[in-house]
Amino acid sequence: MKTFLTIVGVILFIILILGLIVYGFYSRIKRTMRQMGFKANNLKELKDEVESINEQDSNRARSISGMTKLLLPSIQRDFPDFNEKELYNKAEESLRKIFKAIENKDIDALGNLQFLRGPVSEVIEDSIQANINETFDNIEFYQFAISSYEKKGGAATVTVSTSLSYYYKKVRDNEVIVDNTKYRKQTKYRCTFIYVYDLTKVSDSAKVLAINCPNCGAAITTLGHKYCDYCGSAVEEVNLKSWECSSYEEF
Repeated sequence: MKTFLTIVGVILFIILILGLIVYGFYSRIKRTMRQMGFKANNLKELKDEVESINEQDSNRARSISGMTKLLLPSIQRDFPDFNEKELYNKAEESLRKIFKAIENKDIDALGNLQFLRGPVSEVIEDSIQANINETFDNIEFYQFAISSYEKKGGAATVTVSTSLSYYYKKVRDNEVIVDNTKYRKQTKYRCTFIYVYDLTKVSDSAKVLAINCPNCGAAITTLGHKYCDYCGSAVEEVNLKSWECSSYEEF
């Protein structure tokens, strides 16, 4: 009987110690959460508060920093007909076409974005090989800014940065690996536009000007060619006397 009571006492003592440890751990977590700005008193309230923060963050557009005021006078001096708003509209239109092409795995959705057929085709091919499907829904654009301008070698480039959001899902082998369908994905993209003002000064091997044959996909880096050197297919001429989207990236 004495041994039994001793064992019970030891067990109760261990339970007491564990209870104190758990309480101390819980108090420390609660204190830390208070310091971080959370007001929850229990796990349910904490979950609700985290959900509220996620929702607020999904509706908060990313800020865009650029050098529009600094660069715009130089661009307009070199190109008097340059229209800032029109270029922003082109950036939005280009990104919408890119998302549609990737989502539908249809390179023709790019329309006249000839310089982007190569890189977007690679994205589509990689998705097909990996059995990946992506969706971009309810796309909204917020801010635009000019982030860089360069003029040399017969061509000028202007880079536009933009903040946007969309509902996004990425599925691989029928398994969801990225799910932004409940809260919007807030992100930023850069689109670079090129204007060739002197074709004789532009290097034929300039990567920024590379387009791809719509039939065989071979790179065509010699400007002015109307036929593919590899398969002989007719190549649609790109209007080089206008601002054409030559590359894009998420950042």
